[in-house]
Amino acid sequence: MELDQKTTLLIKISAAAATNALASLRSAITDAKALGVSNEILRQTVELALEIQQQPLSHTRHLTDQLLREPVKKKAASHDGASSPLHVHGPSCGCGHHHHHKN
Repeated sequence: MELDQKTTLLIKISAAAATNALASLRSAITDAKALGVSNEILRQTVELALEIQQQPLSHTRHLTDQLLREPVKKKAASHDGASSPLHVHGPSCGCGHHHHHKN
């Protein structure tokens, strides 16, 4: 997949804004304006990046780990809600199953 130059610059602007990389942000916005990207599109791109930046990095890491982990072949699901022994449930694992343990 190839991205055109404007799309690539918008991605760079978004990343620079989200990471507070001001030199990169200045360069990418200057280049995007030279290519004819409107100020409104540039503002929207930066605002979206800043909105996304507000999410804690730990949530990003956890979601990325979930989405990129290798699929595990599951045995037939049990009816008691027992989980796979490959995953240890805890208060910060994010899967939601640790709230349903039977005592």
